[in-house]
Amino acid sequence: MASALETNPLAPYVRNDLPGRFNELDVLRRHWARFAAVSQGAVVPPYEVLIHPSSGCNLRCAWCIGDHVPLELWDEQREQLVMLDAAKDAVDRLPDHLTTPANMLKLIGDIADYEVEAPYRKSGEDCSGVFKVEAVSFSGLIGEPLIARKALIPAFGLLAERGIRYGIFTNAVLMDDMCIEALLPAGYVHISIDAGTPETYAQLKYGGRSAGKAMFERALANLARLVQRRAETGSDVEINTSFVMYPENFHEVYMAAELIRAAGADSLRLKQDNSGQRPLSADQARHAAQLIGRIRAELETDSFRLLEIHRVGQTGEMARSCSTCSITDLMAAVGSDGCLYPCNYHPRPGGFSYGSALDQSFAAVWEGELRRQLRGRLPVICPKVCDPFKNRSNRLLAEAKSVVTASGIDRLEEHVANLVEGGAYAIEE
Repeated sequence: MASALETNPLAPYVRNDLPGRFNELDVLRRHWARFAAVSQGAVVPPYEVLIHPSSGCNLRCAWCIGDHVPLELWDEQREQLVMLDAAKDAVDRLPDHLTTPANMLKLIGDIADYEVEAPYRKSGEDCSGVFKVEAVSFSGLIGEPLIARKALIPAFGLLAERGIRYGIFTNAVLMDDMCIEALLPAGYVHISIDAGTPETYAQLKYGGRSAGKAMFERALANLARLVQRRAETGSDVEINTSFVMYPENFHEVYMAAELIRAAGADSLRLKQDNSGQRPLSADQARHAAQLIGRIRAELETDSFRLLEIHRVGQTGEMARSCSTCSITDLMAAVGSDGCLYPCNYHPRPGGFSYGSALDQSFAAVWEGELRRQLRGRLPVICPKVCDPFKNRSNRLLAEAKSVVTASGIDRLEEHVANLVEGGAYAIEE
């Protein structure tokens, strides 16, 4: 007889090898009340806001995701999206309004103040709760967030003061002592490494120029310095790293893991090119799998984890396969121009915007008519490249909504509880 876990309709959409906040099921477990409120038609604050502080970057990565997220124009006559030149190659880019400290603090203040009371269903009962933004993440599509560090440092302070979890995705080259101290109260720091030698780093991230070698050393030194300060201060900040595997660098993933573990990072996240432009060949994928096996056998410990965000050889899981984008009801994105966008892959010239959170309040834009109209056009108006976490989450949420339609939201909650209790993924608080 099949177990309840085996017959759970959500189970095929959950990766059991990804723990905690990396896992799509965490959206329903951790944010059940918010999902339930939205399912009942409420408009509540997103649980997380992703902010791009700058469209400028100090590196020139050959694989920059911005090169694969083109400018977009909606052709009303043909009712389709027309793709133009890649955002990074365009003459125009989004203005850096958020590098101004006053603008950034206005945005963060609005986010911190935004709260809505709404009804939701839990444990078979009708409930009501106050919803607020719980986390803010700073990253970039074509930009490095620490370009805006003069605006970020006071923003970090305000977020810490208001009790909102925050984190950053960065190449760490610009991470000076002031940045490190401001990040110690953060929830996480995520550093992209992407190479195991200075030569490969320089070739792929700085056009082969010799200065790129020094940047590799600086990034690792800043990583080690952050780890050191965490130990000295008793900080709880998670320090994660990433490596995007391409034909040019995949062979260095073991070397990179050695360096990263020696520096004291908590994890190494592995990804592949989700644009489909530079995939590993079959032979390269086999070689990469061998190296990953060595990392697991020789380097992985309780204090250093390897997370395969994209599993080698399973390219099908990278393709977007959702007809609706439900995760955008739970997460928000703000471009360097201060405008809200459907997700963190939309902020670029010509991108579809909900409106400016600098000209209006964050709440007014989030609850506005333009967002309501654009929600129904996702993912038709989206670029072909999709964030891996959102991609997986949308598959799960689509099935969750099907369960609600067929059996009700109480039944869905039972399925979620069944997966959690059955150990479908490792829970981390």
